[in-house]
Amino acid sequence: VIGHFISESGLLQHSILALKELDGAHSSENQAASIMEVINDYGIASKVGYFMMDNASNNDTMIYALSTLLFD
Repeated sequence: VIGHFISESGLLQHSILALKELDGAHSSENQAASIMEVINDYGIASKVGYFMMDNASNNDTMIYALSTLLFD
């Protein structure tokens, strides 16, 4: 998980937030829960804006599952 953000001085910053091994199935729900764990660890749920991923077929359902977790 990589975070891109604007620093207090107005500069674009990039940071590796996590490099996690996903246990179990790579289902949308498991991936969303893993990413949500990182979001919660950093306390950035209210600051999440965009996601960029590869072309895996379950990315749409993963983002839907993540949005459900973010807005619950």
